[in-house]
Amino acid sequence: MCGRYKLTTDRKNLKLHFPWLDEGDYFDIHGPIERGEVFPGEFIPVINNQYRLEDDWWTIRDRSWDGKIVSAINARAETIDKVPMFRDAFRSDRVLIPANALYEWQTQPDGSKKRFEIWFDDEIFAFAGVARECEIKGEPTRCTVIITTTPNEIFKEIHNSKQRQAVVIRTEDQERWLDPRSRPDELKELLKPLPDSATHFRESES
Repeated sequence: MCGRYKLTTDRKNLKLHFPWLDEGDYFDIHGPIERGEVFPGEFIPVINNQYRLEDDWWTIRDRSWDGKIVSAINARAETIDKVPMFRDAFRSDRVLIPANALYEWQTQPDGSKKRFEIWFDDEIFAFAGVARECEIKGEPTRCTVIITTTPNEIFKEIHNSKQRQAVVIRTEDQERWLDPRSRPDELKELLKPLPDSATHFRESES
């Protein structure tokens, strides 16, 4: 899973890593992005399929078949094209979620947990996400989740209780991920873990 991440950047740095990005007036309104640690249940910067920045609420909510409200911060890569909560968004409303690092917790033999900060080769990378409209606090709101997949060996060792990791879209695949014309079978191929060689980590204070 992915339940925490870090993002600090500005217009110039984001454009350097996403040269095709149309940042519009986002930075004129918000200034530099200095979020530090980012949590679910708050607005986060995402890149939509118009290649523009927007703020989406990190949690998708839906009503289940029995009328109960279901919330999710992550979606599984293996079933994202089948689960009604995410299926239509996967087909037509995919997003990229910029980040500098993410946080995961390793369960120790005594039941305690160690927190690790994990990052990849690029200073800024992008999680795979999907977005859709939900109702948050009584208002229609653009909402998003981060997609997770099976772990590489490093994530298996660190995130040893859940055995999942967030999907990072490789630089050369980012525009294809956003493109509404991309075929679902092609997109599923992008939802693979980055290799151990591109994964870096250190123990982090909680």
